[in-house]
Amino acid sequence: MSLVCEDGEPLQPLWRRVRFDSSSDWGDWDLRLNWTCPEDVLPPFLERDLRVLTIEPLAVNQQPAGGDVLVRKPLIVFAEPAVREYHVVLFGEYGVDVRVTPVEYTWDFGDGTTLTTADPGSPYPDFDVTHLYSSLGTRTVSLTTTWTGEYRVDADPLHKWRQVDGTATTTATGEQFEVVERRSHLIPGT
Repeated sequence: MSLVCEDGEPLQPLWRRVRFDSSSDWGDWDLRLNWTCPEDVLPPFLERDLRVLTIEPLAVNQQPAGGDVLVRKPLIVFAEPAVREYHVVLFGEYGVDVRVTPVEYTWDFGDGTTLTTADPGSPYPDFDVTHLYSSLGTRTVSLTTTWTGEYRVDADPLHKWRQVDGTATTTATGEQFEVVERRSHLIPGT
């Protein structure tokens, strides 16, 4: 046998035969599960499972915050990335720990401009992720976060974290603000 397993020795095949009642003959042997690896017997946590989790979105942070934004001056945006952890039950019997990690951030600045980065940005005095508005108007910044996941099944004797193939996304929207222009005026005699 040339089966190489990640989590230990291969499991022997599982055979089964049945009979309809105690007076009937046994049926033929039926191969139910061939040689397999221990990790293949555990239920997988799939991308579709990840996407139905209610993942709390990352909040949109911006500076200046809570007021007008000046046209042609940088607006700093950032998120505070955090790993989210969940415990779910698959098939009504398998407890599974799941943790999701943000890996990509797509900022929509509300003026038709988007920016995708692997960097969540950071507050002032850093200017990691910024945007310059070129026109006046009412705007809102939104953030779509892409999450990767990993899981471990309670019944796994190794209690090993395994990667989820695929990603999930969440979207959060910041506070509405006005992009304005400020002009200085000289006042004679003062």
